[in-house]
Amino acid sequence: MQVTHIFKTYFPDTHGGMEEAIRQISKATVEKKITTLVVSLSKEPKESVQDGVITKSFYNDFEFFSNPFSWALVKNFRKIIKRSDIIHLHFPWPTVELLVLLFNVKKPIVLTFQCDIHNNRFLRKIISPFIHAILQKSNVIIPSTDNLLKSTPILKGYKEKCCVISMWLDEDRFKDLPLPSSVIKRKIEQLGDYALFIGVLRWYKGLDVLIDAANEISGNIVIVGKGPLLDALKNRIEKEKITNVFIIGFQNDGDLKYLLKKCKFTILPSTSPAEAFGQVLLESCYFKKPMVTTELGTGTSFINLNNKTGYVVPPNHATLLAEAMNKLFTSTSICSRFGQNAYTRLQENFTYEKQAGKYIKIYKNLFLGIKK
Repeated sequence: MQVTHIFKTYFPDTHGGMEEAIRQISKATVEKKITTLVVSLSKEPKESVQDGVITKSFYNDFEFFSNPFSWALVKNFRKIIKRSDIIHLHFPWPTVELLVLLFNVKKPIVLTFQCDIHNNRFLRKIISPFIHAILQKSNVIIPSTDNLLKSTPILKGYKEKCCVISMWLDEDRFKDLPLPSSVIKRKIEQLGDYALFIGVLRWYKGLDVLIDAANEISGNIVIVGKGPLLDALKNRIEKEKITNVFIIGFQNDGDLKYLLKKCKFTILPSTSPAEAFGQVLLESCYFKKPMVTTELGTGTSFINLNNKTGYVVPPNHATLLAEAMNKLFTSTSICSRFGQNAYTRLQENFTYEKQAGKYIKIYKNLFLGIKK
């Protein structure tokens, strides 16, 4: 059996929650002797094998409303489908969803519903018929949480196809890592208590709200990541002379582990349901760190339970965000209790044993259906 994942970006070109989710699913299937291919786009296309997973990227010719397009992918699409037994899409990527419809793909389709399209109402309206068409064509639709299923209007008509499968933490990722760099250690030793944000610096991450809150908090904020907002955020911090926010860019896993272990708590102040899960929250749970997140009807309040593993506040509310952060900055006992609760929640809900088998079962059932 060959399962082919198709998504617009993948490692090592980009590092985000969706890439990590695909990596985890792919690694789990390879361990079950299922051939797994990840197809993506890149400005430097290549073929490689990562964790036993075959990866192949095609040249990214241009982007339209954050929707990359590749002529090479179009030319090779029929061949990719022919060699695959099961196609696994990661919605949304309109380019591939349209290709699946135009090529009238007959192979079984698993569609992981990462999130709806929130940042462009015009595009959303135009492609709405195609969204319904791809959901109708899919054999199985997988939202990552019950919250996401219940809060996403378009999924209500397809509940009979939906199977909720959450992501999990690959603990191997944090084993046998190099020691943190002296630069990171020196920087962190000078800071004292800090809240940690990790993620791609995108429009829905709520980083402007976090910077608004910075003036009202009694600790520091460390922002790890790169992305479209990097320069704008740095410029704002410099212009407003904000002295307790530090953007340190992308960090390797060795340094990331050190930053997670040393932080007081993690922060994910996202402002849109485009933040559908929050993979970084599982990393926070693993290191027994409490969380401050926002209520979006998605994984941000499914992984993080208010007053149990951290605090959940309304989005776009800097004052309430600061109040929640200050509660954790000023109470070691609350941090300790929430952190232990977070680790317990991880072990009870977000592990390979709890979640990966659900994907394997779906693949095998679809494959048996082909053979019949």
